[in-house]
Amino acid sequence: MTSPAFRAFKANLAMLLRDMPIETTADFSDVAVAYWNGTQVAGAYLRDGGRLDEDFEFDENAWESWQDELAGWQANPTFTERQELKARLQHAAERAGKRAA
Repeated sequence: MTSPAFRAFKANLAMLLRDMPIETTADFSDVAVAYWNGTQVAGAYLRDGGRLDEDFEFDENAWESWQDELAGWQANPTFTERQELKARLQHAAERAGKRAA
């Protein structure tokens, strides 16, 4: 069962990200970001240089791990448009389309 604070934060984050270009990340930490994957908020770790690394589930565990960073971000939200995220999401959509055909 998720906490009301997490549900409210995630709903607000989803609303913000859905209204932005697809390649937009919410930059809440130097090592992780959140983005809208087309159906839900997802997380991604960052490599050195700020490039996207592997994804993670943006769930209650992420909330607990980064609660201080997420609260700071909420007070002063920062976003980045990442072309590599756009390419990743387009590639995933193309693969999904081929599987459905």
